[in-house]
Amino acid sequence: MERFYFDVYNTEHSQLDSEGQLLPTRERAGMEALRILQDVARDEMPGGDHLRITVRVRNEESEQVFEASLTLDSSWS
Repeated sequence: MERFYFDVYNTEHSQLDSEGQLLPTRERAGMEALRILQDVARDEMPGGDHLRITVRVRNEESEQVFEASLTLDSSWS
């Protein structure tokens, strides 16, 4: 098992993960990042017309090993 850290960045602020999670593989860490991205997007999307969310995964050596982003632009015609 390896510890992975999931840092979340959005349009207004960032949240660095200081605890991390123990996961069996890098692939599992990537799946967890996508789950986190989906959860954050669901919570934040109703709040505005432009949103960008990024989840960056770091390993135990603090090296970035994965990144996933979501961008939402919406407007009335």
